[in-house]
Amino acid sequence: MKISIYKIILLAVCILTGSSCVDLSQGPKSFLSEEDYFAIDGAAEKSVPGLYWKLWKGNYAFNCRLMRLNVQADDIIVSPTKPGNLLNNIANLSPALMANNPDFSNLWENFMEVICESNRLIAYTPIANDNSKKTLKVKAIVGEAYFMRALAYLYTVRIFGDAPMLIHPKEAAVDMPRESVESIYTKMIVPSLERAMEWLPEVSRTGDSGSPTKWAAKACLADAYMSMAGWPLHKTECYEKAMNLSLEIINSNRYELMGDYASLWKEENKADPREFIFTLQHSVANKVPSQYGKSFYPIDFYPNAGWADYYGDLEFFNSYPNDDRKKWNYMTEWQVQDPVTKEGRIISYTESNDKLPAISKYYDYDNGQPSKSQLSNGVTSIYRYADVLLTYAEASVLAKGIVDDLALECLNKVQNRANSIVTLTKDAKEFEEAVFNEKGWEFFAEMRRWFDLVRKEKVGAVRPQVWNNSFYKAQGHYYFPIPQGEIDLTNWNNNKGY
Repeated sequence: MKISIYKIILLAVCILTGSSCVDLSQGPKSFLSEEDYFAIDGAAEKSVPGLYWKLWKGNYAFNCRLMRLNVQADDIIVSPTKPGNLLNNIANLSPALMANNPDFSNLWENFMEVICESNRLIAYTPIANDNSKKTLKVKAIVGEAYFMRALAYLYTVRIFGDAPMLIHPKEAAVDMPRESVESIYTKMIVPSLERAMEWLPEVSRTGDSGSPTKWAAKACLADAYMSMAGWPLHKTECYEKAMNLSLEIINSNRYELMGDYASLWKEENKADPREFIFTLQHSVANKVPSQYGKSFYPIDFYPNAGWADYYGDLEFFNSYPNDDRKKWNYMTEWQVQDPVTKEGRIISYTESNDKLPAISKYYDYDNGQPSKSQLSNGVTSIYRYADVLLTYAEASVLAKGIVDDLALECLNKVQNRANSIVTLTKDAKEFEEAVFNEKGWEFFAEMRRWFDLVRKEKVGAVRPQVWNNSFYKAQGHYYFPIPQGEIDLTNWNNNKGY
């Protein structure tokens, strides 16, 4: 499907105004221009929730596609027995352009839509030149658009590399060039987040983590700096910037770790603002469910079999310390139907159809009844306070070359919460490795392991069995292909190898 920036803009205008967009030869006669629409008092506030819906996109964008992308990492794995599983191409580090087209096109289109919608809010929302309560409220709304634009671009450059620089809606054109990853970071992501930090409030508009605050912007910018410090830019000076931003969040005393790890993943706590900094808030009743239903449960689960889309990787599972996180994150035995009596009986994962531990991290999101429904509630965590603590721990040791007391304290807080093994070393290299491992365990199945592996260039180390014959090693990059429809439309050169 060919989707141009022009089409995205036109569609958005139609949605906003409720007008027909059939006869493109006529000028607008019966609907507001974008400038006029956003000039209406309260229009921006009514429009901004659409940014989060576009990020979620009926469960088939951010949640679904990022989870599929992350089978390239070492924490989750695809079913080894599912026939004709297109995920195998991605899991084997050799994505195939045609075979996996929805995984590429949906992500690309999703992020471009978020960017274009954010640009409209930024460009057309009038902001008075004063410090009135009304003006600050409008700035806060526009600050959300700056945040969302930056977040969408951050994932775009991580996944696709070079991308068009969309700053103002009227500049969008099919003949726009792809700008370099470095340019997107320095001219778009960083400035957008700096403006978001300036305009966003300290307490979210929605009263939960479902809309960003200035602290969420700081967390996102720290995340961006960590990526800039690693592959492909290797701007190691950015470690200090990430360290300082994390320190600001820590010193704000706005956040804390929840008392126990399992509490994070219970429906009753999804609006709790203590640890979650920015999330997608899901609700079946409000028609914004998550994908955390049948995808994670085994095909032989009785009486509500799952789709077995994802399991825990066995090697990663075996490396996981026997702490509270491991107990919560994995299901190692479950009920199957006895072939003789036709009644339920409990088996170990080693006796199961796929012989892999199941993922139970989001068990409570379906009212404690795994795989009863394909739809479920809860949150998709994008940033939480554990991110901040572990970012400070990693960034500080890489910026300073030493393990300071706060870095050790940050790492130990996460470990102690999990009743895990506590790191005591002050050796910089050993400490860095401990933080890296801790991030893997803490954020298991949260769709971020792949990005950590890439920025630290550890894919080959953790997946040596497929690395040598992988597309990424052969081509010298870790990027997905730009969707073919976009290439046909723009005449861009695709990423190497596609």
